[in-house]
Amino acid sequence: MKKKYFLLSLTILAGLSLSSCSLIRSYSSRKPSDSSSRVSLRDDSDTSSSSRKEKDSSKTTGTQRVGSDDYGYISIPDNWIKFTDVDGGDSVQYTDGSGYNIVTMNTYTKEKANIGEGEEFNAETIAQRIAYHWKDNKEVDDFWGAKSTVAGNEAFQINVVLKSTQNLTVWVFKQGDKVYMMSFEGDEDTLYEFIPYIEETWSVSKDGGKSI
Repeated sequence: MKKKYFLLSLTILAGLSLSSCSLIRSYSSRKPSDSSSRVSLRDDSDTSSSSRKEKDSSKTTGTQRVGSDDYGYISIPDNWIKFTDVDGGDSVQYTDGSGYNIVTMNTYTKEKANIGEGEEFNAETIAQRIAYHWKDNKEVDDFWGAKSTVAGNEAFQINVVLKSTQNLTVWVFKQGDKVYMMSFEGDEDTLYEFIPYIEETWSVSKDGGKSI
C-alpha cells in the first residue's frame, strides 16, 4: 500500500462533512490477539505509552523539536529528517530516512474541517471521519479505536494495520479552538518506540513539552 493512501485519509477525509457518521461509540478492551475489524474504543491512557517505553531507544543520541506554531511541536529523534510528500497537503512531516516510517502533524479549525449542519466541531467528529474511511477498507487487516491522552488532552486514537503489515496510528484531540491531528505510519517496532514522542512531548510551544 502506497503511503499516499494514508495521507489522503488524514488530510483530505478529515475535512469532509460526514454528518451521519457515528462509528466511535463505546470504550471497551481489546486483546492483542483479537483481529476482528471493528470500531470500539479502549482507554489506553495509562498503558499506551508506558508499555512501549521499554523498547530500546539507544539508536539515537538525542532529540530535536519539530512542528509549527499552527500544529504544535513534538520532540523526535534527532536523526529524523524533514519529509514532503506530494499528497501530504499542508501537513508537517518527518521520516527516519526510509520514507516508510513517517510522522505527520496537522490541525483543523472549524472552517477547515468543513463542519456541516448538525455536526459539532470537536475531536470526535474528526476522528469519526477518519474511522469511517478505514472501517470497510479491503486492504485493512485490523482496525480499532482507543482513547488515550496527548500532553494531558483527551485524544481519540485510531489504529490501522494493513494486510501488508504497515501500521497507522492517528491521535485526534482538541485544545482551544483547534482540533489537532498527529499520526505515525510505518513498521510496528518503530511505532511503539514513537508513541511517547507524540503522547508526552506535544505542546503548542516550541519550548514546551516533556523530555524523553
